[in-house]
Amino acid sequence: MRDHVGSCGRRVVWPLKYPQGMRLNTLSLALLSLNALPLMMGAQGDGCAAGSRSPAPDVQGTWSIEYDNTIGVEVKIGGTVYNHELGKGGGSFTITHQGKPFTFNLDCSRPDVVCPGEAWPNQVVIEQRDVMHQHQMVVDLPTAKCDRALTQPAPGTCGTGTSNPNCDLVCGGNITLHTNPAFGVIGESGDSFRLYLGGGVVTNGINCAMLGYSLADADLVTSGQSSGAWEATKMQAGLVTIGYAGGCLFAGPAPDGTTQALLAGAELKFTTGFTGTKQ
Repeated sequence: MRDHVGSCGRRVVWPLKYPQGMRLNTLSLALLSLNALPLMMGAQGDGCAAGSRSPAPDVQGTWSIEYDNTIGVEVKIGGTVYNHELGKGGGSFTITHQGKPFTFNLDCSRPDVVCPGEAWPNQVVIEQRDVMHQHQMVVDLPTAKCDRALTQPAPGTCGTGTSNPNCDLVCGGNITLHTNPAFGVIGESGDSFRLYLGGGVVTNGINCAMLGYSLADADLVTSGQSSGAWEATKMQAGLVTIGYAGGCLFAGPAPDGTTQALLAGAELKFTTGFTGTKQ
């Protein structure tokens, strides 16, 4: 069992330009809130070397990704945590909280939902665009976009202990997906990476914007460091973590006011393992 948290405890200033609509403060939130993640099996990505100017292995190129056959599920609702397991295609499941059933559905066919195998697809192209910061990596991946202007979060729905601790503006409408650059960091020692999958839009607790801690981590197998031709050829012990607000995936009957409040504060976390090979 390895701690899924990187070793840096400071704010990381990202030297890359962001695509229009992507918000730096939300990515910084992801970096700062990683200590809230539970212990998980899988690689411990090192997200601390974004500003490093030391050499890093060459990860550029096309990678084939293979996934585990299961998706781990963690539901946090009303201060209680429940665990479940799904097949790799997702599906519905029910937990019982305080004697009441709550049904959720990870429906990978929905246009506003990104499942683990879509957030980090079966084939990805990785770039290292900045020769002065070789530890930075960029991958074009599905990114959430709000269909209207962002608004202030409702009173009591943000702050410490919520999925929006910085009280960032939220999307009060529908989520659509567009391909945009996702940013990652190769660890200082060159043997791991962390890719930030969330952070495009902050959810209002009902729509399906990925939570800011959504990540892909893996260990890197490299060769040629001593010869100056340092290259990564494999990813091992990979772990994709996707987070959604409870209201996004609720599939039960129309909720009453009490249930709506519980769902707005609930979080659903999905994890699956992966390996990768450079083509």
